[in-house]
Amino acid sequence: MCKKDKSFSRERWLELALEAMENECISKFSLDSLIKAMPVTKGSFYSHFKNRTDFLLALVEFWERHHTRTVVAAIDALPECSSAQDKLWELISVVYDMDFNRDELIIRSLSLEFPQIRDSIKRVDDLRLKTVGQLFADMGFTGDELETRTRSFVVVNSQDKMVLSDISPEDYERHLRLRFEFFTRP
Repeated sequence: MCKKDKSFSRERWLELALEAMENECISKFSLDSLIKAMPVTKGSFYSHFKNRTDFLLALVEFWERHHTRTVVAAIDALPECSSAQDKLWELISVVYDMDFNRDELIIRSLSLEFPQIRDSIKRVDDLRLKTVGQLFADMGFTGDELETRTRSFVVVNSQDKMVLSDISPEDYERHLRLRFEFFTRP
């Protein structure tokens, strides 16, 4: 049995919590099941979080910062002369390279059990839709086509790991290229 360690920072605690929830397939949140799946003590939880709600809000904020704002920052860091297509490919690549879509189902399923995190998830969805929508608008899409393309892309790009989990990395990369071509062609 691994030694429990309570010296993790709040940030590391949240990172480990997401990993444990994914690896242990924790479908219903309970502090005891989470602690059991992590190399931490229950006391370390309370040294970082006031209660379950505080933890869940922090977890969603961590997810937003690491899995959405990092992608937006990567797009923003591209040279100003980069095309909208280049930026969209960067978005796809960062999500894939950093495996940022692996925790989508966990976070979204928590919102079913804990409605107090729904506003935070909506904020993430709004940022994603705004970012991707601007890229498609810059490509010349408008109206219903812009709206449908944006929403479809955001859903597919954030949920594809669940559907494509059984294919090889090479086939997955091929699917990413095909998706890019599908969404960017007029």
